[in-house]
Amino acid sequence: MFETLLSKTLFILSVSLGFCFLGAVGVVKFFRHAYEKGKSYVKATTNEVGQIDLTVDQQLLMKIFWPAFIINIITFFVLLFCRNIIPLNFFLMSLFTFTDGITIGIVLISIDENIGIKVTAITAISTLLASLIGMYSGFDFSFLGRFLFFALLGLILISIARLFISIKGFHRRIIASVGIIIFICYLLYDFNNLDKAKNIAKLNNWCTALDYSVNIYLDIINLFLQILDLFSD
Repeated sequence: MFETLLSKTLFILSVSLGFCFLGAVGVVKFFRHAYEKGKSYVKATTNEVGQIDLTVDQQLLMKIFWPAFIINIITFFVLLFCRNIIPLNFFLMSLFTFTDGITIGIVLISIDENIGIKVTAITAISTLLASLIGMYSGFDFSFLGRFLFFALLGLILISIARLFISIKGFHRRIIASVGIIIFICYLLYDFNNLDKAKNIAKLNNWCTALDYSVNIYLDIINLFLQILDLFSD
């Protein structure tokens, strides 16, 4: 069924995004159900378009967020060292993406869970276009590699600075827009690399496919978060 590197990679990527989706939707549905049951730790307001926007006790959110985040980080680093050990690598990938989804769900609750659908749609369209251009345009995007590392490093430094310095409004949206451009370029770069590798026989294995799927998955999730940052208040 999965005879090519491309089919293997897309299968792992689809399953990974599915686990992430389940984690995020699970968090939102859990608190929506709690609100319907009248739990005291969940309140709700109405946003500008008349949708219910949940407000959850921040301490409770943090009690869920930090364990999920810590497990997520530990799992990712273990995955880096065990990426060639089947089936452990696939279990770790599943756990990593699921806990990713939990943290994303908490972020959505903290902002406005209703914009998740719009952000997901924009992310999906951007990813599809980037994959088609990266794989079928016939253009070599390898030159992006030398710039993307430093661009990502700069974005990480700015993100760390935002923990200590309040950046709001126009300046925050500029940063988010730059982040969107960076991760769209990463998608072009990684899909282009996948296209170059798909016909190399020695690379046609599940471990290599996992490596490519991890890279593309991280591009998609970070693109999602940058778009979310752009649309959030």
